[in-house]
Amino acid sequence: MISRAEQKANTHAEILSAASRVMAREGFAAATARDVAAEAGVAVGTVFLHFPTMAQLAEAILDQTVGAALDAAAKTPPDGLIDRLVHVAAALFDGYDTDPELSRQVIAGSLFESADGSPSQVRMAQFREWVSAEVVAAVERGEIAPIEPGQAFLSFFAFYFGALVSGLRGELDRPAQLALLRSSLQRMLGATEVH
Repeated sequence: MISRAEQKANTHAEILSAASRVMAREGFAAATARDVAAEAGVAVGTVFLHFPTMAQLAEAILDQTVGAALDAAAKTPPDGLIDRLVHVAAALFDGYDTDPELSRQVIAGSLFESADGSPSQVRMAQFREWVSAEVVAAVERGEIAPIEPGQAFLSFFAFYFGALVSGLRGELDRPAQLALLRSSLQRMLGATEVH
């Protein structure tokens, strides 16, 4: 016998899975809660109970993809701060490229309107913490000059986000995105890592 919490978690996971299939088939703009509910075998109200808006549902789907990309990148980290940051950025770019339309929609929608505790906010806090810890460790190793970790994160994120948007718009291919990010980080951090 499964508990109510397990049943709720299973339903939540099935709705996410169904929504992924629906959005892959119909596109983000055309997908409806009714389509997702039919695909998941649940009532429309159940979809809204778990995800009050389609935007929140899309954000959760994209967060799963981004989370998987980050987990994969964490398993094979290269040496050196810049190489590590570029490695993680490449994994994130790959994650966003799995569904560029969904990525563009979620990113555009979450820039200014991400709900408290949303997947985007949680992931961003984790990402900030990881980058800050990497910067502190690099300073301690003498790899880079001292820099305030929060400032380093904001600068890195600005470079990363610019390269991400340019890639999603088709203005830069992956090698150009990563080269731009690497050179920007080298200038900011004053590092000359070999890669």
